Amino acid sequence: MSEAFDPKREHRITRKEAAELVQAHHSKSKAGEHRSSTFNRSAFEHLLAQPGAAGIRVYRAQHADGSPTMVMVAVDASGVDMDAEEAIFVQNSHDCPPICGGSRL
Repeated sequence: MSEAFDPKREHRITRKEAAELVQAHHSKSKAGEHRSSTFNRSAFEHLLAQPGAAGIRVYRAQHADGSPTMVMVAVDASGVDMDAEEAIFVQNSHDCPPICGGSRL
């Protein structure tokens, strides 16, 4: 059974934990594989500015050519996607590779 969405859950972890998690994943990745997606601050602000938004869900996704990407959607206080036709969805990220500058984890 899955855990209920908790809009007050603490998500922060230490730098050490972050590095261990990222490195564990990257150690199993093939050279040139998608490692991360970077979004501008405005992407999060647009999602969270929607009435009733309590969080953001990040979906792994892929383009028609098979290349990976991420799609973000706001969720309400119950953890349900705010996926109405007029809702805001975010995707157009800077993907690594090729844009990996500044990544130290």
